[in-house]
Amino acid sequence: MDLIRTKIEIIRNKLAEKGLDDPRLLGVLLLGLIGLAVVYNGAKVVQQNYELTEKIAILEEENRVLELQNRNRELEIEYYKTPEFAELKARRVNGVAAEGERVYTITEETALAALKTPLDSETIEPESTKPAYQRNFEAWMNFFFGG
Repeated sequence: MDLIRTKIEIIRNKLAEKGLDDPRLLGVLLLGLIGLAVVYNGAKVVQQNYELTEKIAILEEENRVLELQNRNRELEIEYYKTPEFAELKARRVNGVAAEGERVYTITEETALAALKTPLDSETIEPESTKPAYQRNFEAWMNFFFGG
């Protein structure tokens, strides 16, 4: 205990030598610390409010998007209930025709036989042995002057 008292006395003497032993100085320092704590906490609260405001804005935007998606789904459901949709679905899926219409069924073989591919076409010329710049020039001449 004596050791602590002697150290406190040493510190008091050093402060007295420098003129820092005035109790008002301790009050000013304490007031400064309190002020810094208040400013720090205020800045912290402002930062938290800013972050929360950003989060709220993001969530509100997501909410608007979800509301629009819900509205679109409601409109789709209303459309699915209409007789126009029922008629279109009957035509597409079941091959039903309206009065005065005929339904033709085309088999895959018929469709493939009617398909013309570049290899089947006779208009394709064999690859020319001319250089690319000459073929390009001839193509432009044919374009401008018809050939």
